[in-house]
Amino acid sequence: MKAKYIIKTLPLAFIVMLASCQKSIEEKAALDAKEYTRKYCPTPFINHTRTDSVTFNRQSQVCALHCTFADALDDQEVIDQNRKKLTEILAASVKESTQMKPYIQAGFHFQYICRSAKNPGLILLQTAF
Repeated sequence: MKAKYIIKTLPLAFIVMLASCQKSIEEKAALDAKEYTRKYCPTPFINHTRTDSVTFNRQSQVCALHCTFADALDDQEVIDQNRKKLTEILAASVKESTQMKPYIQAGFHFQYICRSAKNPGLILLQTAF
């Protein structure tokens, strides 16, 4: 009788244990952002853009990508003239990313903060979607 009870409750205990080990989507996003930054940032410049870090704010559920623009993109006038197109490109890069899909489905928001390579204190473009 006792052996049957143990056999019946063992799968239930295993399921409860697995569920308790799983991270929330917010915890996963924060960990992923931290790990990406640690492993890959700063990235090399590609198309005049470098990713400096990725952060995730649990309260606002915003994933922020901190970037630096260089060369042809490191010009406020160029950014202002192409703001709409740049914003569309950045939004598409997030929406088309398979790594971002779970976060998009969870309703997270995304933000790009792009600074000047020549003048790091200058934010050339800041956009959210």
